[in-house]
Amino acid sequence: MSGPISGPKPILARFRLLAALCAGLPIAGPAAAEPLFWTCNGCHGPDGISRGPHIPTIAGLNFQYFYATMQAFRKDRRQSSVMGRIAKGYKSGQLQRMALHFGSYPWVGTTEPVDPERAQRGRVLHAEHCEECHEQNGHYQDKETPPLAGQAGGYLLHQMQDYRKAGSGMQQPPLMQERLEKLSDADLMALGAFYASDLTRESAEPAPAEETAGTE
Repeated sequence: MSGPISGPKPILARFRLLAALCAGLPIAGPAAAEPLFWTCNGCHGPDGISRGPHIPTIAGLNFQYFYATMQAFRKDRRQSSVMGRIAKGYKSGQLQRMALHFGSYPWVGTTEPVDPERAQRGRVLHAEHCEECHEQNGHYQDKETPPLAGQAGGYLLHQMQDYRKAGSGMQQPPLMQERLEKLSDADLMALGAFYASDLTRESAEPAPAEETAGTE
């Protein structure tokens, strides 16, 4: 049986551990171990990858989009039930670190099952109403446009319903408000199913057969 650990190396290691804890730094491994991100992981899943249909994935989001969204929650410019209160607990520098952390991950799409017929209808609706801004079947993202393809379908449905309501406090481009007002709940459910499906990996702008007849 070995005796107690002694000597300068263990003492130095303990000092370094204590210094890291006092400084609020991760002890080892990726930044995911940092307490700053634990609050996010509790709802949004391990490393920001959602495991539920009504909670969005945040890993892989554009840095500027993530940061701007958190600031909007923090300053009550975006409607929320929980996120506004959470965002108010962080400083701008901490929100930037969050955006950098989660933006360093690749985007991982949902694996939730969807109704194939509903998803196919959503594919047609996307081509008609959404592809102009949410390009590449919803895969495109930039500082103002989040990815839709692979996002949780239930979450997207609720977001679209909120965006559709005039005076809901949800900031959005006027064109988006105009397009959503024309869509029923069944249409929005179809769009949510499409974005959660594998159909988004196929070519965009599917056209019904009668619209393509006679073209080359």
